Amino acid sequence: MFSSPVSLLLAFTAVAAVMHRVGVWLTLRFARSAAGLDEPAGELPGLTLLKPIKGDEEQLADNLRSFFEQQYPGPLQLVFCATEAGDPGMAVARAVAAEYPEADVSFVHSRDDFGLNPKVSNMHGGLLAARHDLVLQSDANVRIEPGYLRGVVAELLASDAALLGSLVVGVGERSLGAQLENTQLTAFTLPGVCTARELANIQCVLGKAMLFRRSELERIGGLARVKDVLAEDYVLAQVFEAEGRKVVVSPRTVQNINVDTPLERFFARHSRWLKMRAVVSIPGHVADLGSNPFPLSLLAWALSGFDGRLLLVALLVALHKAHCDAQLMRGVRGKSLGLAQLWVSPLRDLSLAALWLYSTLSRSTDWRGRRFLLGPGSVLIPNDGPLAVRLRRRLRLIRG
Repeated sequence: MFSSPVSLLLAFTAVAAVMHRVGVWLTLRFARSAAGLDEPAGELPGLTLLKPIKGDEEQLADNLRSFFEQQYPGPLQLVFCATEAGDPGMAVARAVAAEYPEADVSFVHSRDDFGLNPKVSNMHGGLLAARHDLVLQSDANVRIEPGYLRGVVAELLASDAALLGSLVVGVGERSLGAQLENTQLTAFTLPGVCTARELANIQCVLGKAMLFRRSELERIGGLARVKDVLAEDYVLAQVFEAEGRKVVVSPRTVQNINVDTPLERFFARHSRWLKMRAVVSIPGHVADLGSNPFPLSLLAWALSGFDGRLLLVALLVALHKAHCDAQLMRGVRGKSLGLAQLWVSPLRDLSLAALWLYSTLSRSTDWRGRRFLLGPGSVLIPNDGPLAVRLRRRLRLIRG
């Protein structure tokens, strides 16, 4: 009925649709398991909250208050750190801290030259001020529910893990960029994390919220092991597992707040993320495209000479995918984008397909005012050095 390339693309579309549906089911099952976790009784060990600050994030004050208002049954220290003395986010952190005079709070001016990864440099400075062995590092645009801290600490202790990650959902969208961002986080990244965990026993820890033992981190070489890589969270988990230490992902969620995210920030962030994905895991990079059925169905339609039957197939695929995304978002964060915004899902799918192709061909990235090339394992290579020249030559040879 159809040519071989079209038939092959239709088969890939069917496989991608099934993969996505399985990912949705695995994610909902895993996230709902959080309701069955036992609440800890009695006092818990001391905990340091490490909060790297970079600028005045959206709704930053409310994000920070969610950490101050935790009822943690043990000593709790909050450490805010920034690499710029006049960082406006630190002024917000100081103002919020003044609302809680009984809290144990430290403010740290971190060095910016510890490594090429600016976030890791910032974390390193803050970690020097930590007084407890247990440390939860979380980004400034993250908000947590009451009881989150005692829950994840009890989970880490019960599992005897060295590193624990959490599920990340995007919330708060008003702009189109924020809608795309939150759909990407909740309906794409989240199923990827859960599918890897459930089917391949791969623990994908996201740096939005990581709980670890400082003593265990120092035993494997400290943050120096990840100071010059972009994917510090992924590499850190790999290093822990290579050293025989346990890494787990908790079904408890944290909220990544995206309200008025501009479109250019969405595209810049996810082109960088997909390039990082391509250099840390080629199978994972291929699987990203293989779980995105709508662009594959459109390509089949185009190769068929724009057969009307395949346009109908593509529209049905888009509708099914949008329904699955809405179901997943409603299940893990309590709210989908709504019927009037179902078009955001296919728009995100097409955007990510274009970014996927771009990230397959490019290894350069702009990050916080500097330009880097990405080497194997997401190693950061300054774009003006001899290593960058050799990598560019190698990429040109690969492309022919």
